[in-house]
Amino acid sequence: MAENVWTDVLNLVRQACDRFHLIPQHRPVAVAFSGGKDSLLLSLALRELGVPIVCIAVDMGYEADWGRRVTALGKRSHLPVEVIDVRRGIVAEDQEHRRRISRSLRALEVIQPGATPCTHCYNVKVAALENAVRAHDVSTVAFGHHRTDAMASLVKEALMYVDRWDRGHPVFVRDHFSELVAQLRREAEAPPDAEHALTDRITELVHTDIVDTDEPPRQPLNRDNPGITAVRPLFFVDEILIAEIVANRLADVEGSGCGHGLAANYLTPREMVHYRVLQAAHHPWFDAHLQRLLMHGIDARGRARLEARRHRIALLGDQYKPGINKS
Repeated sequence: MAENVWTDVLNLVRQACDRFHLIPQHRPVAVAFSGGKDSLLLSLALRELGVPIVCIAVDMGYEADWGRRVTALGKRSHLPVEVIDVRRGIVAEDQEHRRRISRSLRALEVIQPGATPCTHCYNVKVAALENAVRAHDVSTVAFGHHRTDAMASLVKEALMYVDRWDRGHPVFVRDHFSELVAQLRREAEAPPDAEHALTDRITELVHTDIVDTDEPPRQPLNRDNPGITAVRPLFFVDEILIAEIVANRLADVEGSGCGHGLAANYLTPREMVHYRVLQAAHHPWFDAHLQRLLMHGIDARGRARLEARRHRIALLGDQYKPGINKS
C-alpha cells in the first residue's frame, strides 16, 4: 500500500511539473528545506524523478540544535542540505537583503503578546533563501506546499474578504474570523442539497476574480527583485497522501523550527481554516468544489490570476491595518 501511494505521489508531482513547466531542463533546483514531512517528501520525489537538487534550510535560531538535526536528516536521507543560520550573519552582496533581514530580526526580538511573528519570520526566510539561491546560480526554488495548503490559502483569503467587506470589520479580530470558520465547517459537514450561504459567497468571490490562492504552482520568489521563480510541485498532492507516506515510509522527520509558539498558543487564520475546516469530517462534494475553485484561479502557466495579498492591500488602502487578536 505504501509503495502504491508513493507511486501515486510521484505521478502527481510529474503531472504538475509537466502541466505548468515548473522544472527547468538541465538546471538544478533549490528546495526550501525545513526537515518536515512536506519538504522532505518533495526533495525525495524530485530526486527520484531525476531532478538535480540542493536543499537549503534557513535556521531562525528558535531551537538551539535545529540546524544540526536538519543536517543529520539530510545525511540519513542522502540529500545535500545547506543550513543558513541567520543569527550568525549572512553574507549578502545586496545591501537591501541585509536591511530586510536586520529589520525583521529586530522585530522578532520584541514579539508582543497576542501577535505572531509569522510575517517577520517569512520575510527573513525569503531574504535568506533568495540570497542563498542566487549564490548557487539557481533560478528555481521549490516549496513543499501541497494542494491542501493551496486550498487553505484560498479559503482564508475569501473569509478575510467576507469579514472585512461583507461584515464591516476592516481590522482583523480573531473572534469574528472564528465565527466564519465555524459557519464554513458546518456547511462542509452538511449534505450538498443543504443551504451553503458562505460557500456560495466564496464561490462568487472566486468566479468574479476577487480572491484566489497565495500558493499557486508558480510565482516570483520576490516580486521586487525578479529572477527567481518559486514553484510548488506538490500542487496536485493532498496532505492525506503525504501523511500516509510519512506514517509508513518517512517516519524520521523534523519540525520546521517555527517560532509561532514563542508568541502565541493559538492558530493563525490560515491554520484555523486548515485544521478546523479542511481536516474536519465533511462530505466529498466540499473537497471537490474547493478543488474546482482552486483551479479556476490558476492560468495555463500555473500562475495565480490575482496577487491575493497585494490585491487585498490595494482594495483596503488606508483602511488596511495589522490584525489584532482577542483572548
